[in-house]
Amino acid sequence: VQVYDLGKVGEDYFISMEFINGLNLREVLSRAKETEQKFSEDIVVYILSETCKGLDYAHSKKDNEGKALNIVHRDISPQNILLSFEGEVKIVDFGIAKAAMNISHTMAGILKGKISYMSPEQALGKPIDRKTDIFSAGLILYEMLTGEKLF
Repeated sequence: VQVYDLGKVGEDYFISMEFINGLNLREVLSRAKETEQKFSEDIVVYILSETCKGLDYAHSKKDNEGKALNIVHRDISPQNILLSFEGEVKIVDFGIAKAAMNISHTMAGILKGKISYMSPEQALGKPIDRKTDIFSAGLILYEMLTGEKLF
């Protein structure tokens, strides 16, 4: 989701972001489970493909000098994947994303993300990279195909 502006007015901070008219993937998965519906393979491939395109965009970002930012979202989960009623797939909540060049580590004992979608290294508090986001996307793929969380 595109961020247009952020700032402060008086004592209040604000962020202006793109509006997505739709539902998050968690809501869609829950409704599918309640009605005993399955996602078609075409829909699963489309959602995962678009999610991976968004991740690739973030993972490939460079600073003004051309140096890789090494951005890792750290919380790829169905709640953070929006599906617009027009068919767009957008990743939200880059608020806990980590640029490796700017933040060397997360404080010990502090986990960032949803445990059901964490890679083993993330859950163990070990160093993470873009593979962490890809692992999480794989867990979402499993859930879309089976209707159940893997963990």
